[in-house]
Amino acid sequence: MLKRIRIAAVVVAMLPGALLAVEGNPPQVPGEGVIQALDFAGNTAVIGGVGYDVSLSAKVEIGGTFGAFTMLTNGLAVQFTYLQYDDGRREIIELREVSRVTGF
Repeated sequence: MLKRIRIAAVVVAMLPGALLAVEGNPPQVPGEGVIQALDFAGNTAVIGGVGYDVSLSAKVEIGGTFGAFTMLTNGLAVQFTYLQYDDGRREIIELREVSRVTGF
């Protein structure tokens, strides 16, 4: 019985750290839309009327091959994954060009 109490105490003591780890990993959210504006100096994009930061290490695919953020252009239809932070900031980590017909 004493062993169970000790184990329970250890688990309870570890809980705050586990909760912090979850809060430190923002959820990944899928998105899609048409690029309306790009700011290469600020690493930002407006897609479907919503502003996003773009990670410096974002994986970009254009025309089915490796690309770079600076190769994107306004009017491209894209699908992407972004991190949604508690402060409201959205940061794109993956983005790929899609056909408007088959994309969405």
